[in-house]
Amino acid sequence: MIKKALISIVLFVVLFSSSVYALDFAYTARIENAGSKKYKAIRLTPRIYNNIGSNMADLVLYDENGEPVPYFINSFAESEFEAKKSYTMNLVNSFVKGEDYYFDYTVENLPDEDVIATSIEIKTGKDGFAKRVEILGSYDNINWEKVQDDILYNVDGIKKLEINFDTVKKYTHYRFKIPNNLEKISFSSVELRYNIVYHEKEYFSETINPEYTVLEQENKTVVKINGLKNLKLTGITLKTDSTFKREVSFDGRASKTLYNLNFNDTQYTDLTLPVEHYKVDSDTSELVINNKDDKPINIQGIEVKYLFDELVFEGSSSKEYVLKFGSNEISTPKSYDISSYREYILDEGYDILNIKEIIGEPPKATENPPKYDYKLIFNISICLVAVIMAVIIFLKIKNSFHKLPTLCFLTCIFVLKYGYIIYQEVQNTHEQYIK
Repeated sequence: MIKKALISIVLFVVLFSSSVYALDFAYTARIENAGSKKYKAIRLTPRIYNNIGSNMADLVLYDENGEPVPYFINSFAESEFEAKKSYTMNLVNSFVKGEDYYFDYTVENLPDEDVIATSIEIKTGKDGFAKRVEILGSYDNINWEKVQDDILYNVDGIKKLEINFDTVKKYTHYRFKIPNNLEKISFSSVELRYNIVYHEKEYFSETINPEYTVLEQENKTVVKINGLKNLKLTGITLKTDSTFKREVSFDGRASKTLYNLNFNDTQYTDLTLPVEHYKVDSDTSELVINNKDDKPINIQGIEVKYLFDELVFEGSSSKEYVLKFGSNEISTPKSYDISSYREYILDEGYDILNIKEIIGEPPKATENPPKYDYKLIFNISICLVAVIMAVIIFLKIKNSFHKLPTLCFLTCIFVLKYGYIIYQEVQNTHEQYIK
């Protein structure tokens, strides 16, 4: 019995023990569920951005049962709008040349702006026909250019009386050329149409007033701005009552002449430096104002506009969610199935949930590596225990040679497994020490 128990313990340790540990996160954000929609979203805040990896891999969402919740990242709202115009056309000329019939039309009331069209529609009292037509366009009713060929028909109630252009046209005159018009087809009315659908992306944005410090260095004012790490910036605005016109740069990249001037009781102001989706990769950024030989301006505040993301997920099964972030153990961004049908979710819409509180603080940096690597100690201890148990078993069953191959096989597997784990831990410890 003792020998069987010891062998069972060894098998259990070999097969089920591993170096899997609970992921260590520096921060936890509590989110309370609300709203009636199936899908929910959390808007990422500057504090979250400041304390995650640059690729946002260490964002993990859990439900109230501690189970991971799949999500995808959404950065913009897409809007759709339709632009429509129509122009009534008058018949100004018709003639026959050979076997071809020609009908010339012009826009009845020319607008002040360009005539733009995506199609031309006709109406006729005739039916039971299918005719190939050639469309030509002109700006002066003299010089004609071919637009395209198409077919018009009205057969047994099935109609095609509108010709869609390949591209937007700007002609003011149109000519129909109909070959072999034995049916004597004519049009009761012709209308030029413009109908196009636009899709526009509007990226989510917000403004903040970050903390900053001002330093005067020779003839330059250096504004050190905190709390911008991992934020995608679009603009930085100075708050000041000073009168000036000076060159301003941000992080050695974007630069522009900003000014705040007043002439003849007219204010001329441009205090915003655009940075166009610049992602900050450090804890502190610098805004530099070149004063030349002038007195430094009075900086009353800094306003930063940034783009934010929404974390979208199916949220109908839990009353509360927890977002954990700030972990050096996760380097690969999440990829869930839910992202493959994001378009349907965005069309359906979702509720925005508020973050109730964020608990945690960044790990304190230490100049020297920690004295003890407990994970390494744990793995070494497990390996030693297994070896001791193997020796005990060997002594117990030294007379049962038929069991030795099994014991040797299990011991080799275990030693190889934990030997490799220990090697990895030693390598990691060495790398941390070098850093």
